[in-house]
Amino acid sequence: MRLLKWSLNFDVREESPIASVWIVFPNLHLHFFNTHILFGMVSVFGRPLQTDQATSSLSRPYVARVLVELDVTKKYSHEIWLGSKVNGYF
Repeated sequence: MRLLKWSLNFDVREESPIASVWIVFPNLHLHFFNTHILFGMVSVFGRPLQTDQATSSLSRPYVARVLVELDVTKKYSHEIWLGSKVNGYF
């Protein structure tokens, strides 16, 4: 069984480049665990769908996970800069 994103041009014989992928932020500072902030950070990769239960409930404060719908044919950075030009981290 395969799950494919439906669109107006949907054709079961064509593989869709859109997939749902969990993006993980290890060692993320706790003040970034707000859903709006996490969704803003992952929007550079694709359309954010949801956070996992442990991220939402802060029961795993050392890593945040967000489910994102993205185009797997594109190249993406493995890290993003968080903070100002002077003070921040990858």
